[in-house]
Amino acid sequence: MAVTLDQARALDALAQHGTFAGAAAALHKRHTAVLYAIKTLEEQTELALLDRRGYRTRLTPAGESVLLHARRLLAAERELTDACAEIRTGWEPKLELVFDGIFPVAPILDIAFAIAKAGASTRVDVSTDFLAGVERAFVAADADLMIAVLPPTSADLRAVRLAPIRARLVAHRDHPLARAKGDLSPEELAAHVLLTVRGSDPRLHLSTGGIEPPIAVRLNDFHAKKEGILAGMGYGWLPEHIAAAELKRGMLVPLRWKNASVHVFEPRLYWRAGRPPGRAARLVIDRLKADARRHSASREI
Repeated sequence: MAVTLDQARALDALAQHGTFAGAAAALHKRHTAVLYAIKTLEEQTELALLDRRGYRTRLTPAGESVLLHARRLLAAERELTDACAEIRTGWEPKLELVFDGIFPVAPILDIAFAIAKAGASTRVDVSTDFLAGVERAFVAADADLMIAVLPPTSADLRAVRLAPIRARLVAHRDHPLARAKGDLSPEELAAHVLLTVRGSDPRLHLSTGGIEPPIAVRLNDFHAKKEGILAGMGYGWLPEHIAAAELKRGMLVPLRWKNASVHVFEPRLYWRAGRPPGRAARLVIDRLKADARRHSASREI
């Protein structure tokens, strides 16, 4: 039995549109061509695929089962088409990047724009998560690239070091911790609400890791966390690139915490060793590596 792609397309279109006329219009074919494709498919499979009673044509249970396999056949055709396009141009059909929300989004958006400007056919999907959630999302989506600040548990990953991210322990200028004299003690910090982004992780080695405040408020992202701190709800760590304007204006105040009021995150960009980066992925890798080199050079001057 040799099921053709035309037969698979006809069955898929009929299932979606419910009429031969609708299926024919969707496929840009004559009504008779769709009728013939379904008729020959039923003859080849020796199955009644359609329940033709009523205005809308419905699939029989056997038809639903054959449709499932037909769609797998069509998916395989799309994969082959995409693979051929990638071979011809070097641009992969899709690039999926998952990054930790502490990483600045501007460089990623700049790179996505550069890919589009280069005339790439690549569809770029960018999503964000935090800490261990980044790797979970990377694995679940079978993504191509991952920017993480925690060491991954997945094996066979290649990595490059990116520009470090400095974060400061801050509070609103009117918060009691901001008005304290001298270095703060663990007991003073523990007496106030700590704002975090979906919790923390001991692998970060934050200087506040051992403090157990009466209330820890877990927010969805760093921008929500900044708004909470600006509202005087509590204190917490904020990346300098997110808090820079408020720190400059004095709305946010770095806390004098004796153990360390600055933490440096070391993000890395990861990809799978067994999946050589395509043209778009390589552009991301090269651009972010160049950013890291420029940052290192500026720190040495």
